[in-house]
Amino acid sequence: MATLVKKHSKYYIRVRLSGGKEKTIATQTGNKREAERRLRLVQDKEILLKAKLITEAEMEDLELQDAVNRFIKERKVNGRRPATIKSYQRVLDCLVETNSPRLLVNSITTKNIRKMLDHLHKEKLSDTTINIYIRSGNAFTNWLFEEGYILEKVKVAQVKINERLPKFLSLNELDKFYQQVDNPKWYSTFKVFERLGLRVSELQHSILEEDHITIPAEHSKSRRLRMIPITADLIPHYVIAMDKPYKPNSITHAFRDYADDAEISKDKSLHSLRHTFALRSLVETNNIMYVKDLLGHQDVKTTMIYTKFPPDFLVKMLKPKAKKASSQIIAQA
Repeated sequence: MATLVKKHSKYYIRVRLSGGKEKTIATQTGNKREAERRLRLVQDKEILLKAKLITEAEMEDLELQDAVNRFIKERKVNGRRPATIKSYQRVLDCLVETNSPRLLVNSITTKNIRKMLDHLHKEKLSDTTINIYIRSGNAFTNWLFEEGYILEKVKVAQVKINERLPKFLSLNELDKFYQQVDNPKWYSTFKVFERLGLRVSELQHSILEEDHITIPAEHSKSRRLRMIPITADLIPHYVIAMDKPYKPNSITHAFRDYADDAEISKDKSLHSLRHTFALRSLVETNNIMYVKDLLGHQDVKTTMIYTKFPPDFLVKMLKPKAKKASSQIIAQA
């Protein structure tokens, strides 16, 4: 059975493995009561090992690079989106680079994570990007804890950012924007994003089913199937947009080019069309839970950001006007 040993004012856990091998786990504490608590966790794991519910490899020391490889592989198997995998890989490569590929994961502390963050801060990344990387790092250390590779959770707090309201396009800005779009397929593509509130990567995976659009769970950020109503007048635009749809990067860049021509602020992007959809839906329905489902948010707290705008202001900026003739540009496609 695992036992405690004290070296240089710190406690370590000694585990005897098969074949006479031994493993020493750092508890990172000189407090005996805390060390004994962690010892009991390891002893519980020994019981699982004897019952063959875990492998001996899980009782052995795991180096950081090997842990990263296992984590990335597990996340891919579980269907994480490519963009999420890319974020994980970016931050964990930096974690390995700023520490050591041979660092034993059972000795990881917040100091190791902050060392990586200090390196990222030197790249002059935005606080928002840094927070994305912090979430990726915390996801990794949480996985280490859940898998039993570390004895307690290691978590770094995110950078505090002043809450910023979503950037949307007013009716006037939408008019100015569409006046610049002389290509029928681009016109239809942007209309679909404005009227369905899709994320840029979702269009190519969406499915038209009578009176609604379906986003399959595997292509939804929340990993849940999403259904969005589509009106009859939007269906022709959707059909045009889905005929050999443009790639996400092309859509993002094209929006910015047309927005520049329309003299729309550079802090508004293609994603602003999703915000426009969300706010318009909130004005029309006054139902935050319905809007949450339309957007595919996991938590209504995410959707609540749209309630920060004064209702009268939204009505003024987004109240629908009489339909403008758009059939001409569809007919040209």
